[in-house]
Parts: sequence; structure tokens; C-alpha cells
Amino acid sequence: MELPGLAFAVWMFICLCGPLDGYPNGKIREVCSSMMPHHGSSPQLSPEHTITVNETEFKPGDKIEVNLSGPDFEGFFIQARNAEHLDSPAVGSFILTDQRLSQLLTCGHRKNSAVSHTSKTKKKYVEVYWIAPGDAPRHVQFLATVVTKYKTFWVRIPGAIVSQPNALSPTMPLHRTSETVSTSHPVSYLTKPFSASGCGSTKFCVRNPSSCDPESASCFFLSFQREKRSVRIEMSGPSEGYLAFALSHDQWMGGDDAYLCVNEDHHVSVNTAYLKGRKSPILDSENALEDVSWRLVDGVLQCSFRRNIHLTAYKGRFNLDANYYIFLADGEVSEGGLIYKHHRQPLITSRMYNVTGLPQDIGGSRSPQLIKAHGALMFVAWITTVSIGVIVARFFKPVWSHSFLFGKEMWFQVHRMLMLTTVVLTSVSFVLPFVYRGGWSKQAGFHPFLGCTVMALAIFQPLMAGFRPSPHAPRRQLFNWFHWSTGTTARILAVVTMFLGMDLPALDLPDPWDTYTMIGFVAWHVGIDVLLEIHSYCLIRKVEVIEDDRIQILQSLTSAEAEGHLFKQVVLTIYICGNIVFLIAFLAAVNQI
Repeated sequence: MELPGLAFAVWMFICLCGPLDGYPNGKIREVCSSMMPHHGSSPQLSPEHTITVNETEFKPGDKIEVNLSGPDFEGFFIQARNAEHLDSPAVGSFILTDQRLSQLLTCGHRKNSAVSHTSKTKKKYVEVYWIAPGDAPRHVQFLATVVTKYKTFWVRIPGAIVSQPNALSPTMPLHRTSETVSTSHPVSYLTKPFSASGCGSTKFCVRNPSSCDPESASCFFLSFQREKRSVRIEMSGPSEGYLAFALSHDQWMGGDDAYLCVNEDHHVSVNTAYLKGRKSPILDSENALEDVSWRLVDGVLQCSFRRNIHLTAYKGRFNLDANYYIFLADGEVSEGGLIYKHHRQPLITSRMYNVTGLPQDIGGSRSPQLIKAHGALMFVAWITTVSIGVIVARFFKPVWSHSFLFGKEMWFQVHRMLMLTTVVLTSVSFVLPFVYRGGWSKQAGFHPFLGCTVMALAIFQPLMAGFRPSPHAPRRQLFNWFHWSTGTTARILAVVTMFLGMDLPALDLPDPWDTYTMIGFVAWHVGIDVLLEIHSYCLIRKVEVIEDDRIQILQSLTSAEAEGHLFKQVVLTIYICGNIVFLIAFLAAVNQI
């Protein structure tokens, strides 16, 4: 793995791993209000841990011992709240007894009002002290969230209630965890796969490849069907990990409304999330989805749910009656339920759509048009025009030395035309990724660095040729060496750069087809080059004329080699036809992505 890719993977693992919103160090202020870990699953219903105190009454300023105990757990979060209004802010502050296991947090504007873990070390028992404030309510209840492993946790476990002297019993006793924080709706199992019938007439569909059948094992399918004030959403595709789609105001990740179907141990959970920049999705603690169902058969993951068109009460959820770009992605999930970055470019619609408006049936590409054009132009330049131009200059000087085109020898004019075409195509192609990205891409590894080097060499080569000495000048041989070495270096780096570029997610060429195509072209070119070299050598041996300057690179071929011009022309014709075949195959693949 390249260093930037490794750094990104480590960063993403740190962001996603561990209990309580992916923070194994317990610094989890983001969950102060809900006490709900953002772990992409629902909490357990029957608590196994208990919260006890050493006193049942308190006066402002009193110090009460609070204990959390139970089976081994990794993470925890403890707060005290008004027992009659459990959604109110935290009450009082805490003092630690063991700073190795626990730490103090500030929730809201109250310092040290919560306690959490410091690491994932297994614990059975935690002890802290709670200090009653001067403005304490009549009744205070201690609540705890406990995480035993990433997908197994309990939220707001009800603990002991302490009261001020002579206070009446609480008027609103705490409910069980299942009644208080469970935000998941009932989940059912789909009995049959989705159907594309109705796409474009009664529902809005996105399919990749275009017009594919959602029952197919290679079809990514997303549909929206309006039902009065809500929308029925279906999503399916070949994935053993997760499927996700997002609604966005632009074609870049960040500030997006996302929905994920996550498969863990053949159990699928459906979650809403928020995309903040090019970072891992932030799963919501509250689920706004209804009528959730799923199906996982033969490697095809399918899930269906319904959500209201307007969800003003849920932060981060977009209204569905507006125009958005649509993203569709898939990726892998670890054994602990961690969501990895999608391993290939997401499908992104070419323009904005209103999924509740006029039903449409659209296809989608996982490669943007500018990136497609970039790859196609580079392939034409460095697989076709430059290769033919080099062979013409190397082997066709004597064949076309007496033929003229626009006042110059034909071989030279053809060579110059092909090389200038290569420079123009490379220059245009070079600009396209910068236009698409809006700057430098930090996700493309060494590909852009090598691409810049190739671009510089491609421009330097014709500039150097413009100052070439005359054929009999003393420095002509030095020029020949520089001209040959610069061009050869550029061609080698261009092939390496294309090998690296074809595996980038933005182009998303079918693997391993792309690698085999490039290997096939290199073998084809080397084979033709060796064949012509052997042919030239045999002609020289035939007439037994070996000139001293024959072994110098880029010297003119002897007149004896011209006798084989018919063979060379046939070989050149075959070579051009072969290059066209490679080019058509590549362009056909690019057009399908």
C-alpha cells in the first residue's frame, strides 16, 4: 500500500474503532445529551450492569459514592440528571478515585459533570464521587451507558435515585432503557428481490450498469417511490459489507445526507448518517426510518425503508422534494462492524435530480466524464501516436527518404506530426484532472507526480528538437543521444503512470482487464520492435556491409535496409491495426464505466 493510502487507512481506523462513537480514549463529549454511542446498531434492552450509591439523601455540597459494576466492559459514560426530567442537562460534578480507569468530562457548560473510560481495558467495577450542587433538583438519578464490545452496549441504564430531605417521591419515574432510548423501528425480512418494473413511470430509479436488472448479481439499484407524505426507498447491490447512498448539494463528499445498509454476521442494520468532509460517516443516534426490511441472498444485499419527505426534527436530514446529486457506494465491514472506505469510486449522477418529482430511470457512471476523457486521451497519445511515431523515425528513414511532404522528407513530417499530436493530447489530458478536482489530488498516490514528470518531458522534447544541429554538425550526435534518451524515458514513465492510473478508484476500469490490456500492449510493441530490428540486422548481414557508425543510436539506416521496405510497410500496417484494436478495447471499457 502506498504511504498516503496507509496513512488514510490508519486515520480512518482510529476514527471508527473503539467504543462510544469510536473513541477508545473516552473523550466523547459529542454524546453528552443522548448518551447514545454512534456504533451503527441498536442498544441492548436488558441491562446487566448496576449503579449503586452509599446514600439515598443529600444536601447541597454532599459527596456521594457512586459505583458501576457488572460483567466485563470496555467503555462507560456516567451522568446524574433530574429524575423527573431525564432529558435535562447533567446535574452536579464528579470526583475520581482512580484516574487510570476513569476521567472527567465537561458536558454543556458544567465542568466535570460526566465520567467516562480512559481506555478499552476490561473493567468490572468503577467508583467515583458525585458532588451535589447548590441548585440541585429534588430528586437526582444516575444514568450510565456501558459498552462491552463495539456492537453490544446499553444506553442510559437507570441507577439509584437520591433525594433531598423531605422531598416527595418522583412524579415521573424512570422508564426502562427499551422505552427511553430505543429509536429503532421494527425490522422485517424481504421475501423476494426488488423489481425494476415501474422505473420511470411510478418510481425514480438509478441503475449501474444502466438498465440492469436488480435481480442480477452485478446490478446496483436504487429507487424512490412517493407515498403521499413519505418515500419508499429500495437499495440493492452485490456487497457482503455495506451499501450506501447519499444526497448532496454538489459532486463532492461533505455536508451530505447518507443512508447505509450494513451487513454484519448476516444481520443487516439500516442507519442514517451525516457525511462531514471526506471523512467516515457519522451515524445518527436517532433513526428516522420506518418499515425497515432487508434481504441477503447469494452475495446480493437488499434493504428497503420509508422516510417522510420532511424531517425537520432530525438534524442532517434533507427534504426529499428538492434537487440533489445522488451518490451510490459500497464497501467492506470489519468483524466489529467498522465501516471501511469504499474501495472504488462511488456512482455519482451527472446532474441534480428531485427524487420525488417526475419519475425517471437513469443510469450512472462511477467515473466522471472528465476523468474518462483524461484516461482516453492519454491512452491515444502514449499507446498510439507516440508508438507509431517512434517506429517511423527508427525504421522508415531509408524507406521514405526520397518521398517528400510539404518540402520535407515524408518520414520526418509523419514523425513530427505524430509527436506534436502526442504533446497536444497530453497537454489537454493533463489539465482535466485538475479541473475535476479543483486542485491537486492527495488520494492518487504517485500517479500525479509521475504524470507531471511525463508532461514536462513531453514539452521539453519538441523544444529541444527545435534547436537541433544540422545533420553533419559536431554536436548532432550529442543531440541524438539526448533526443533518444528523453523520449525513451518519457515513454517508459508514461506506461508506468498509466498502469498506476488505471487502478485508481476515479477511473474504475474493470480489474484485471486493465492490467492485462497494458501488458498485452507492451508485449505487442516490444515484439514488433524486436521483429523490425532482426529484419534490419538480417539485411545488413545479407549484403555483408557493416559500417562503423551503424552501431550508433539513431544513425541513418543503410541503403541495404531499404530493400526490405515492403516488409516494413506490411509490419507497420499490422502494428497500426493492432494499436487500433487496443485503443478500441480501452475506449469501450471507459465508455461502460
